[in-house]
Amino acid sequence: MTRETHSQCGGEGGAEAGAERELKFVADRKTLRAALASPPLGGEAGPPAWRKLKTVYFDTDEGDLSRARVALRVRRSRDGWVMGLKRAAAEDRGAFEREETEVASPSGDLDLSLFDKATAREITDITGDKSLAPRFGSDIRRAARTIETNGAAIEVAFDEGFLFAGERRAPTAEIELELKSGPPAALFDLGLALVEAFPVRLGLQSKAERAHALMSAEPPEPAYAEDPTLRPDTPLDKTIAAVMRNCLAHFLGNLSALEAGDAVEAVHQMRVAMRRLRSALGLFGRAFPCAEFEALRAESARIAAVLGEARDWDVFVERLSDGALKRFAQDPGFDVVLAAAEAKGAAGHAAVKQAAGGKAVARFALGLERLAAARGWRNGASEETLAALDQPVDVFAAQWLEALDRRVRRRGRHFRSLTPEARHALRIAMKHMRYATEFFGGLFHPKSAAKRYIEKAAALQDLLGDLNDAAIALRLVKALGPAKHGQAAYAAGVIAGWCARESEGDLVALRKAWRDFATTAPYWRREDKNGRRESA
Repeated sequence: MTRETHSQCGGEGGAEAGAERELKFVADRKTLRAALASPPLGGEAGPPAWRKLKTVYFDTDEGDLSRARVALRVRRSRDGWVMGLKRAAAEDRGAFEREETEVASPSGDLDLSLFDKATAREITDITGDKSLAPRFGSDIRRAARTIETNGAAIEVAFDEGFLFAGERRAPTAEIELELKSGPPAALFDLGLALVEAFPVRLGLQSKAERAHALMSAEPPEPAYAEDPTLRPDTPLDKTIAAVMRNCLAHFLGNLSALEAGDAVEAVHQMRVAMRRLRSALGLFGRAFPCAEFEALRAESARIAAVLGEARDWDVFVERLSDGALKRFAQDPGFDVVLAAAEAKGAAGHAAVKQAAGGKAVARFALGLERLAAARGWRNGASEETLAALDQPVDVFAAQWLEALDRRVRRRGRHFRSLTPEARHALRIAMKHMRYATEFFGGLFHPKSAAKRYIEKAAALQDLLGDLNDAAIALRLVKALGPAKHGQAAYAAGVIAGWCARESEGDLVALRKAWRDFATTAPYWRREDKNGRRESA
């Protein structure tokens, strides 16, 4: 069932606010037309009327609103003028959710007094006394209809036109799916069907963000991991969704930098995001067995493998440039080995970009958000499990931190005599412990105790990671294949020897880092009346 729709705002002088859950897909014009006629998207009802929408976004000269990820706009359509404010939803919401406030406006001029006092104050808190002026915008034609599927009403909008900032223009063609009512799972199911049926790419930036980018010569910055904001009384059920979304946001936040910024750091951060997510899925999956956790963990491993290939060559090139190449810069053959390694790295980055824009990553992101929105881990759960999921997170966190800490200490027993394989196992255990601390450390007081613990853990993990990087570098030298001439063969041999020596590590520094970590008090244990920490 379909019906043509037109966006409406609240009554005259009144604002309408709420969370908006929306999926965007980038398409070319041919795909846009094919999707418009697709029966699952309401095409059997015939084409809806096209409307003109011209939107102007306001900001300060310094871009304060854009930096705060807030979009302040005035839009004109045949229905009149609408002034709106969009901002990122609360961090425990999904990657595809926004908070939106709209109000009817008598003209295209900006008038903050039309908003309610709280919304107007939100804007002035960001901008201060700086003036707001038109900065960029979009000029599009939109055809929209609402379809009903799986108990939900979803608006499907087909947009084509251009973005503008000053004299700069950029074409845009998108398919947008917005949940109007009903279960969120229906929205993600429709998005997944769209990805399978058409050559579309998941759109992660709003029109405002892309139009703002036209103004700036600065490349997009890589995104770094941020600890999720949890409270001790946050239900475990909500915590699982928040942690999963936190890791996904870290991953998706680096796609822009991958395309047009510091790709080396973007690949590194995307790989870290996948590792954090796999660790979280493993932890939650052990506590609450769920087929979807396992499926997502397996898919994240496949994505991480593509990232790992590119990252390993990036690290090798950096290690070679900062190590053997500096020492033997004047010797022949080293430039040949470096060029071969850089070519491998370039091929790895090309594979990452292809994967990032392909169906697998889109399916993965939509599948994770679907699971989080529907709380799929509750399906078929026993009453006892459901009760546990409704309990505050702090007890669960303390129990798992205790278990992970025991595993680390067991792996590190007799540290002086650990084999390289045992050190590697310790490094993996340390990594899971560190990620769990990033997720749950903020739940415990004093916060300085968690900070001290993670500093000691990070110092040991970094030293163990350096040993692993050296071992990987030794493998990569061999993977370059036989050299074509003697000078390169000599250089490869020198580099192999260099890496073999570095893979032994600084035993004194390693032992000290282990002692420092092993004597650090577990921050999650409650203190008794004498100030001693005891297990939760």
